[in-house]
Amino acid sequence: MPHDDLTAHTRRVLWTIWDPIGVAALGAPEDEYDDYVPGIVALVLDTHADGRIITDHLTRIVRDEMCLDASITAAQGTARALLGLREAYRRNSAGFVDQILSRDGRYCVWIFCREERVFHYEYATWCEYTDVNGTCSWWSGPECGRSGLFETATAAESEARASLWWLRDRDRA
Repeated sequence: MPHDDLTAHTRRVLWTIWDPIGVAALGAPEDEYDDYVPGIVALVLDTHADGRIITDHLTRIVRDEMCLDASITAAQGTARALLGLREAYRRNSAGFVDQILSRDGRYCVWIFCREERVFHYEYATWCEYTDVNGTCSWWSGPECGRSGLFETATAAESEARASLWWLRDRDRA
């Protein structure tokens, strides 16, 4: 698995979804959360780290290191996005291009590049099940998008936007 790419994708998730300080909207440098990226990448690579473990880690960073009130909801949404990265990298680490999430973090699209330099997309839904033993959560699917291969990642994303009801500009995280 190319860790540099995973590091870059993780950094983007922390900046665009997590952002517990709220500095992204203020135009602060995008390296604000870089100190936390290596530990979070390690959790993404650890297949035993589930959403609860990642959520707890993010909450602990905010509470103990930033000395702020931690939002469990924000940490859970970030954990879903990070688990989405894990799933996408598991499916095709060399060809993973981008992850697009719904605002609520319950739907995602992954864009992949094939060896012959054509692109396709897959989509998945976040599922949770709770019983007496606890909660289990996972990305269901993933399902391939409409049949067809695209010459660019942008074309694959455009097709996904045209095909999936939740993937409109106002709904994108």
